[in-house]
Amino acid sequence: MQGSTKPQSPELDNLRLRVAAFKSEYRAGPEKWPFRCCELALQSLEQGNYGVGAVLIDRNGELLTEAGNAVFYPRFDSSAHAEMRVLNQFEENYPGYEDRQGLTLFASLEPCPMCCSRILAAGIGQIIYLAEDKDGGMMSRCEKMPPAWINISQLAEISKFKGNVELINLASDLAVAQLSSLREKLISVIRP
Repeated sequence: MQGSTKPQSPELDNLRLRVAAFKSEYRAGPEKWPFRCCELALQSLEQGNYGVGAVLIDRNGELLTEAGNAVFYPRFDSSAHAEMRVLNQFEENYPGYEDRQGLTLFASLEPCPMCCSRILAAGIGQIIYLAEDKDGGMMSRCEKMPPAWINISQLAEISKFKGNVELINLASDLAVAQLSSLREKLISVIRP
């Protein structure tokens, strides 16, 4: 994003309004972390990235790390999914963290196969995603992974968010916003 001007489009404007409308309701309530994922997803979209956000909290509900998708901005990085960035920050800032079973990762969108494997390998105790990703999500399909990954997936509690439907719909809409142009952008980078 150049300067302080946010990109304008009816779709982004609508998403900004929805996030702003939910802010007072969710910012301090029990659904604050899922809402924070949506805020991060919107920030990512505004920067020209995919609309996905993730947060990692400890057993006491305290935030450890958070991130939005950054695949395209500030530079192309195919591994810069929100969940991967959260785990990179966590492993850098909390080396030797012992209570991994007490960690909860919230993601606005069901993690893809790359992120799913990384989350499982990191030993995160609970994974909660807001919006399903029927085309690219893997967390709901761990039973289709190779046997070693199926075994490790059984150490985690994996679930779809069961909170407010408006929040789930917001996460879903953030994930699909500008998707066709972002896919075109990806193809233009990997196959110029």
